Amino acid sequence: MKKLDEFCIPFSSLKLGSNVFNFEINKSFFEAFNYSVYEGCDLVLQLDFRKENNLMDLQFHYQGITFTACDRCLDSVSVDIKSNFNSILKFGHDVEQVIKDDVVYLPYESYEYNIAQPFYEHFLLNFPRRVIHDNNLCDSKQITLMNKYSNKSDNVEFDDRWSKLKDLKNDK
Repeated sequence: MKKLDEFCIPFSSLKLGSNVFNFEINKSFFEAFNYSVYEGCDLVLQLDFRKENNLMDLQFHYQGITFTACDRCLDSVSVDIKSNFNSILKFGHDVEQVIKDDVVYLPYESYEYNIAQPFYEHFLLNFPRRVIHDNNLCDSKQITLMNKYSNKSDNVEFDDRWSKLKDLKNDK
């Protein structure tokens, strides 16, 4: 992973209270993580960085559109994205960085925090696992080829050796 310097927030120089940052997320952001599933991406990330004396509250809000391959026909499909999440930064541990739930513990000598990794992880975990076109708009040629070469056999022969297992299942 390349270091994404534009996502480093120098919190030591921020004023107390709310500080708002806006970021444009595109395909190159995901390529920096060696993740090239998206054919294109246009996201807007707004970060509300609330600095207090002993902790910092990060509220991420993002929305936009990504383009990826349809899981059914492999044609390009657009996916609208809108989500938000929170994270809290606290000082106190002598380790480099400890993450526990939504709380990130930083060493006392820390002066900046890179938001690229937490955003990347949240985005991937909340992206739909299965992406297909709406209303059966898949490429009909691809669907025809897929059906032609799939080996679905309606006449599946059943092995009698396994019939005793069915009896065990129904003995309740």
